[in-house]
Amino acid sequence: MIGPTGKLKGYLRPETAQGHFVNFSRLLGFNNGRLPFASAQIGRSFRNEISPRAGLLRVREFTMAEIEHFVDPENKKHVRFDEIKDIKPKLLPKDVQMQGRTDLLEMTIGEAVEKVSL
Repeated sequence: MIGPTGKLKGYLRPETAQGHFVNFSRLLGFNNGRLPFASAQIGRSFRNEISPRAGLLRVREFTMAEIEHFVDPENKKHVRFDEIKDIKPKLLPKDVQMQGRTDLLEMTIGEAVEKVSL
């Protein structure tokens, strides 16, 4: 039941990520059974907000976008890897996140793959 009274029956989409995993076998089939591949999804998500306030964070409905990359952990080779290996994105490593910090690390994608950061 949703809404401020809790008497309305509703079926609202809570998040986007699960669709990537539920549809994994179909997505893999679209890629001729080969890894790696990526799946992108944009959609509206909802929350059962009893008293929504004006503002960005407490609304009932919002748009989310996600991209999931699927790779074989035993074989991370890709025929076009050389095209991107020298790009230097800003990364937020897991261990830094677990410490509650937000220090960004800058390294090439090639270095990140070698260090098992990606």
